[in-house]
Amino acid sequence: MLVLALESSTSAAKALLYDTEKGIAARCQKAYPAEICRGGVTDTEGIFKATMEVGREAAQGKSVEAIAVCGIWHSLVVCDRDFRPETKTYAWNYTGAAEMCAKMRQDEKTAAFLYRRTGCMPHSIYTRHTMALLRQRGVELEDRLLVTQGAYNYRKLTGEFRETACTQSGSGLMNLQTCDYDDEIMERFGVRREQFGPLVTYRDTAPLTAEAASYLGLRSGIPVVPSYPDGALNQVGSFAQRPGAMTLSVGTSGALRLTVTRPLLPAGRQLWCYFGVEDWIAGAATNGACNCINWFREQVAGNMPFSELEDGPWDRDCPVFLPFLFGERNPGWHDGRLGGFSGVRPEHTLRDLYNAVRMGALFNLYQCYEIMRAEDGEPKDVIVSGGILNSKSWTQMLADIFRREILVSNQPDASSMGCVALALHAAGYLKDVRDFRADYDNAVPLAPKPERFPHYAELYRRYLDCYGRE
Repeated sequence: MLVLALESSTSAAKALLYDTEKGIAARCQKAYPAEICRGGVTDTEGIFKATMEVGREAAQGKSVEAIAVCGIWHSLVVCDRDFRPETKTYAWNYTGAAEMCAKMRQDEKTAAFLYRRTGCMPHSIYTRHTMALLRQRGVELEDRLLVTQGAYNYRKLTGEFRETACTQSGSGLMNLQTCDYDDEIMERFGVRREQFGPLVTYRDTAPLTAEAASYLGLRSGIPVVPSYPDGALNQVGSFAQRPGAMTLSVGTSGALRLTVTRPLLPAGRQLWCYFGVEDWIAGAATNGACNCINWFREQVAGNMPFSELEDGPWDRDCPVFLPFLFGERNPGWHDGRLGGFSGVRPEHTLRDLYNAVRMGALFNLYQCYEIMRAEDGEPKDVIVSGGILNSKSWTQMLADIFRREILVSNQPDASSMGCVALALHAAGYLKDVRDFRADYDNAVPLAPKPERFPHYAELYRRYLDCYGRE
């Protein structure tokens, strides 16, 4: 049996064709060109077409039994009633509402209310604030449809406008306890539930239309699973929809996610909590990871090959790097926080600066890990995925900083594999998506090196000192 996963991620369109007998039969990926994706603002139709292109390349002419759709957790496009986009899509990394959110966080009563009710602090990643910003700028929202990129793709594939509760829990407009739109929150932000797609689950499939089938080179009528966000699907693809399992993805941005059986909302509000595919997911996300690495290579290192930058001993002294070139999410929720180096000395080399960038991204994640561990205990498994796995030395650095064994995924696209699990369920092949463990069974344990602990502990102390002074 063949199923197809279609993913519109932050920076690329991806397609995965999966064979239940042979595993991955085809994988296609296409980075978005700058003309359709820049600064967190993307061309809605351009993203859809890019996703269709890779889907067609992967599956054209094959006997596909089901399709599942993957998007990102935080996105918004304003459409008219005929589903024509009237704005671009605003993604999680669009920071236009940062100033508005900073003022809202200063209002203790409002910040506490929004966090307890939705699991989402006032922050520019959440689409409720983007909506408020667009209205402030004169964009007409009344009588318009407010759509995520994933739901836009799904509508183009099936003709049905549907949102999953999982995706919309990342909008900041959904009640975390009831897993439904929150009318009081919506009223505060001047929108109505009829402007959004009805909430469904992966069990509520719709058939592929003839027009969409022609895009993909497939037969019409096959079931299509509504769009789920990449972060939640990473849990499924990594066999982490179970207590005690944490996923840690280091890609364009970074994220820690832990499946929990109840909403987890620490008193300090340093974490987020959303509804997942089945249970809730508590977590933390950082804005700076591989995007900081790419910035350094392009803007500082003159496009020097990564292999040359990574050469050298692990125990060199390095300056501190605060990885907030794109603002901060967790733990401080400071949209406007700035990144940069501290403590640079004449003897520091280009490689030292590069290592500082890599460490800074991991230190920000480790800050969040310490908070999550204090709230819910030491996780049994930490399953690592994402672009970090392209670098053995960076992956080892992660294990050493976290001081624990990690499981290294052999699957670069864990979210697409989670998408596969939902498609297999839709095709009748997989009874419970929580049982999908194809990637987990192939994960390789990586042990930390205790002799490195003191070195990283000292650098982490310096990082925290600089973080606290900003």
